[in-house]
Amino acid sequence: MARREPSITTDRLTATQLMEIDACTRCNECLNWCPVYEEINQGTFTPEGHANLTSKDTLDFTPKNKLNTWRTFMNKSYGLRAKLFGPREIPEDAIMKFRDELYQCTTCGICSTVCESGIGTVEIWESLRANMVMHERGPYGKQVGFTELLKTHNIFAAEQKDRLCWMPGDVEMEEKCDVAYFVGCTAAYRMQKVALATVRVLNALNIPFTMLGEEEWCCVSVLIRTGQLGLVEEFVNHNIEALKEKGVKTVVYACAGCHRTSILDWPKFYKGGKKLPFEILALSEYMERLLDAGKIEFKWEKPLEKTVTMHDSCHTGRHVGVFDAPRRIYKMIPGINFVEMERNREYQRCCGAGGGIKAGVPDLALKCAQKRVRDAEAVGADIISSTCPFCRRNIKDGINAMETNVVFEDQIVLVAEAMGLDLTVPKNPYSDKQVE
Repeated sequence: MARREPSITTDRLTATQLMEIDACTRCNECLNWCPVYEEINQGTFTPEGHANLTSKDTLDFTPKNKLNTWRTFMNKSYGLRAKLFGPREIPEDAIMKFRDELYQCTTCGICSTVCESGIGTVEIWESLRANMVMHERGPYGKQVGFTELLKTHNIFAAEQKDRLCWMPGDVEMEEKCDVAYFVGCTAAYRMQKVALATVRVLNALNIPFTMLGEEEWCCVSVLIRTGQLGLVEEFVNHNIEALKEKGVKTVVYACAGCHRTSILDWPKFYKGGKKLPFEILALSEYMERLLDAGKIEFKWEKPLEKTVTMHDSCHTGRHVGVFDAPRRIYKMIPGINFVEMERNREYQRCCGAGGGIKAGVPDLALKCAQKRVRDAEAVGADIISSTCPFCRRNIKDGINAMETNVVFEDQIVLVAEAMGLDLTVPKNPYSDKQVE
């Protein structure tokens, strides 16, 4: 009799991750922090196809239960009994139920932060998603369209020739330079004010820089987060080689998603794990370094006279560990009364946009965003600010769907406004698609 093949495989999972999955002690600490479980448990969000959830059912969406479910699958497929008698069949509907639970997650990483066993959950979720995609069980919802969109080299299926259509003619940019500003798809096509503020500030601080323009392809964060790895190596190597051609030694990012992907993910796909040929820094980190070296001086023209709080994006904050640099910049801006929300730094509350949730489970993304706005209201903030255009988009959507006096603005825009810089974006083919 032919030996039955396992219903699931270990594809895309490392030996370390398999041990980590087995290391969960079921202490339940992650239940106290998971933003998805909070919304489901409180009844403010119901996953599609999972109406009338019992309190026990809601636990299926927790980090602990996802680890335990996969561990059960592994034992049925590769445990001692499976070695002796062959793997037990796992019903496909059980696997697809797990798939739904796996993708109802923002991959924010708070579960890893609070995990008593130190399990690297973000990497496990992404590896499991890649496993699902590899066996045609993923991705989820509108995430299926990401690969098709990226055949245009950007996530909005926009014209690559328009990558710099937002830039006024008086902005000074070098053809080749030690420093490059990696713009990102969102700032280039949907939040052009953020991109313009960045180059205006760099010019005002006399920092020479270059950009890739049409040769800048998507950083592929959306593909890696959702497990769709087919195009990743091609895109990563293209961007790195294009930056090398420009003679770049340091790449700066005003986008948290691009920054996180470049510093943590690009090295995995660059020529078989080769070290990147340049340094990667968040824009706030780069400006702080120049401040400490006495190489730049901000010249402020108008105080903002606002109370501002900072939302640490999951990607720049928990995932990469950049917390102090952006706070130093906020506190320098004249007229700003800087306050912290109760949950901040590595314990911040996710805005809900990450992990493909904004596209795949938009209702969940909106609920998480609104809860973050309430956090800002609780400390009397006029403005909730961040260094992530994607957080900006989702939190603004949350604001627009609720009654609140809180507004959102990106840090670099606040800096440019306080410096009195012109942030008028030239009319272009994407002017009517801007997230204001």
